[in-house]
Amino acid sequence: MRRLLRWLGIGLGAFAFSFALLALAIALAPYPAVEARPGPAIPGVFHVHADGSHDGFGTLDEATRAAAATGARFLVLTEHNVLRPDRPIVQNGVVVVPGVEISAQPGHVVALALAEVPPPEERGPDVLQAIAAREGVAVLAHPVNLRRPWTDPGVDHFAGFEALSLDSSFRLALARAPWRLGLAAAALAGDRRKVGALLVDRPDDGLARYDQVVAESPVALLCGVDAHGLPPYASSFGAMNLYVPGPLSGDAARDAGAVITAIRAHLTFCGVPALGDASSFSFSAGPEEVAARVQAPGVTLALYRDGVRVAQGPGPELRVAGGAGRWRAEVTVDRPGFPFRDGALWIASSAQRVHER
Repeated sequence: MRRLLRWLGIGLGAFAFSFALLALAIALAPYPAVEARPGPAIPGVFHVHADGSHDGFGTLDEATRAAAATGARFLVLTEHNVLRPDRPIVQNGVVVVPGVEISAQPGHVVALALAEVPPPEERGPDVLQAIAAREGVAVLAHPVNLRRPWTDPGVDHFAGFEALSLDSSFRLALARAPWRLGLAAAALAGDRRKVGALLVDRPDDGLARYDQVVAESPVALLCGVDAHGLPPYASSFGAMNLYVPGPLSGDAARDAGAVITAIRAHLTFCGVPALGDASSFSFSAGPEEVAARVQAPGVTLALYRDGVRVAQGPGPELRVAGGAGRWRAEVTVDRPGFPFRDGALWIASSAQRVHER
């Protein structure tokens, strides 16, 4: 028995030592991984919960402080089934955009630009119509999720599709790549800003479903951190930024309106801030030419037409002849270095529709 306990102690000690070394190595790795040139796009965090939700473990003050520390300029607060605050505000230099995550029969949906939340009796199969009737903007929350997928196959009455979801990434890692959870745990001890990004992989199912949706209706691509304050907000906010066109005015109501307008007009794109500042990214699609650009070294750009990759090449720019279809772009980082894997997804854009001439 003593020998068993001795070997158990040695094993635990070796594990603790290895874990500490891994955490230290992650702490010493650069943040962000790529030194990208800043640009005009405005980063923010989408889908955040605080103490207004039954499962919130942080305050709005903590959330906005963490957002500001990671460079975010706006934060979309989405408490469960309750609208808070009642109007846009600026806190800790961050514009707080009021929203609500509604638990409905087909799944979860984030609603923006609402004055009131649809009552429980209107959260059935017609919840999107109830939001639209109140002139709200609906975004499907984590629609491709192992636990809470969106089950309505229709493509009407919503303006945004959360193709990238940190909650979905966590559940996929838990089911298919549990080693990612160990790496993320070490990052929590070493540099919590890298935690969420280590769980993010290219969401093949989410992007494929998004391509199916935009084939029928123009919809913005969004990314949601689904942060609840535990683990700390900083561990989620390093995983995903939602970008909108700049600049912001400094007026809370006007800037919140600009964020919502960008979603309505599907002018958003998503980036992983732990990999780099994606604000220099731009994407344009027309009948003559389609182009994607980003001012960063060691990246690969890819252009997709109707869900099929049609071109790929090194940065900072990729151009192809245009044509009718639904076009979008992705950017990967070739060699971001430890603790990230080579070819990690960094940027994904909303689709732009080009009509026949």
